[in-house]
Amino acid sequence: MDSTPQYLLDTHILLWWLSAPDKLNKKARDVISNRNNVLYVSSISFWEMAIKQGLGRLNLPASLLESLAHENILTLDLTPEDGLAVADLPAIHNDSFDRMLVVQAKRHDLILMTRDKIIKRYPVDVLIA
Repeated sequence: MDSTPQYLLDTHILLWWLSAPDKLNKKARDVISNRNNVLYVSSISFWEMAIKQGLGRLNLPASLLESLAHENILTLDLTPEDGLAVADLPAIHNDSFDRMLVVQAKRHDLILMTRDKIIKRYPVDVLIA
């Protein structure tokens, strides 16, 4: 079994890392900058960012995908099983995007890196950033 730490970055963590890394605590910055760790961003995060950009609440850089490749951040695709597993998740959080990230982190045995303390109430490994 591979013991390399694997993390799923919440959408805001990804954006902060790329544009304002000082918003992250030292632990989060150390984890993300350590090339031995495996980092993922969910495909659901791209949908969330696109919606926010369409509403004028976010201005995505044209080089977002290139930045991910440069930072060795992988994309975690949403599977039908992930989608169906949301039905089994307790209704603790009202944010559908965050609920899906919780499901993906749990199903794929990832540590979810977030600043959202509500997520800590779910049975999933969390690193508060």
